[in-house]
Amino acid sequence: MANLSQLFTETEPVELHGRTVLVRAVALRHFELYGKTASALVEVLASASVQKINHYAATHSRELRKMLAVTTSLNSFQLWRLSASDAARLAAEVVRVNSGFFAQALPDLARALNGAPSSSD
Repeated sequence: MANLSQLFTETEPVELHGRTVLVRAVALRHFELYGKTASALVEVLASASVQKINHYAATHSRELRKMLAVTTSLNSFQLWRLSASDAARLAAEVVRVNSGFFAQALPDLARALNGAPSSSD
């Protein structure tokens, strides 16, 4: 685990309708919420159907907003006003920003906790 920067994803600004929104790293206490929401979103995005993505966004907007509440700089009022499609788009940005941690650092951390050498050793 020589590359500790992977463990601490930097806050990244993304633009949404001309406004800058800060995307933060997923905190440990929010892994379950993030995991459920992100995996369902990624599955829908993989289908590459605009209709499916819009349907998912409309029917799961509450879950998307909960995840965005803990991973972005948007306040409750801004999240309430956010359209379902914008919530899905911003959630996809959250997944992108946090992907390095979940792809590299988390498996390294699990191996280290189990006593195996990490991939960066």
